[in-house]
Amino acid sequence: MPMTLLSWVRIVGDVWLVGTHPEWAASAAADPLVIELEGTRYPDSPIRDWFTEEWDGWQEQQAEDPDGDLFVLPAAPDRFHKDNTSGGMPYGFILPDTCVDGLFSWETTMSFVSYLNWVFSEGGFPWPSGDDAQWQVRHHLVKDMLPL
Repeated sequence: MPMTLLSWVRIVGDVWLVGTHPEWAASAAADPLVIELEGTRYPDSPIRDWFTEEWDGWQEQQAEDPDGDLFVLPAAPDRFHKDNTSGGMPYGFILPDTCVDGLFSWETTMSFVSYLNWVFSEGGFPWPSGDDAQWQVRHHLVKDMLPL
């Protein structure tokens, strides 16, 4: 596991910014930040069991196709699912990875810290939502934000 991922879980924990804002009704369309690795949204369902099932499923696929995709530990729904629309694959971490800063896979792949800096620079809502209120709310969220 990359050190940045372990540190995030230890220091920050789960983050779920999906929801609505009184001044910005379409905020869920702006790909709100979600990192969900502890399972705090569903405390009665151990998230470790779900991750184990994902890993076991990937290993079965690898047995059939050794040149298949890398394993991605799911950590967030994609931007469409966050807006209650059927979408693509979940965002996650490419594992195994013993680097300090792990690779975060979403619509592209970049280091986790780079992804966080980009998302934080946009107030946690990096995509345009089509709502003019977005710009005022995001400006207020980022005005004193420092990069990691």
